[in-house]
Amino acid sequence: MHHAGLVTAFISLAPSILIEAVAGLALIGAFAVSAVAAFRQEDAREAAAVTFIVTAASLTFYGISGAFWGLLAGGLIYLLTHLRNRKPPTA
Repeated sequence: MHHAGLVTAFISLAPSILIEAVAGLALIGAFAVSAVAAFRQEDAREAAAVTFIVTAASLTFYGISGAFWGLLAGGLIYLLTHLRNRKPPTA
């Protein structure tokens, strides 16, 4: 019983778009868990959203990919948000 050979043959005959769709569906659970974790902290939600949007947009500047720009934009928003919300010291 060589099921692996049968499965491999079936997959090699399937259209690539079907394989991509199945792989995408398999990642939905991991994406949902990651999104919940990213947006859990109220004070970091804006930064998480900006990071996701810029990264998902695949913006490329100067040959540098969107993942870098997403992290940079999210980090900047996080920093600015925390500087804005910082309470002045009490005397």
